[in-house]
Amino acid sequence: PGLFVVCVYGGYFNGGLGILLMALYGATGETRINTANGLKSLISLVLALASVAAFAAAGSVDWKAAPIMMVGTALGGYWGAKWAKRLPSAWVRAVVVITGVVMTAIFFLRAA
Repeated sequence: PGLFVVCVYGGYFNGGLGILLMALYGATGETRINTANGLKSLISLVLALASVAAFAAAGSVDWKAAPIMMVGTALGGYWGAKWAKRLPSAWVRAVVVITGVVMTAIFFLRAA
């Protein structure tokens, strides 16, 4: 049920999805950070493909900006996964927590 709720959120508004997935995996007992990170990447890929298909079918895609976003996302996913496998688990965990705190603060300040 938790994965369903997170995926519904992520399909509409992807901001912080990775942090939510990592927290969900931790809450369900996954202790290996690299395994959780790999699962997060896989779920994010599947969710992004499904979301893009739904938004494209609805005519809600800015096709001029889409190629730039696709290249940036692919490069970020590739390099992020490559670095995450090389870094110690404590560093990956710290980056996840810091990113979550910073993103939360930014979204909170923008809403205020």
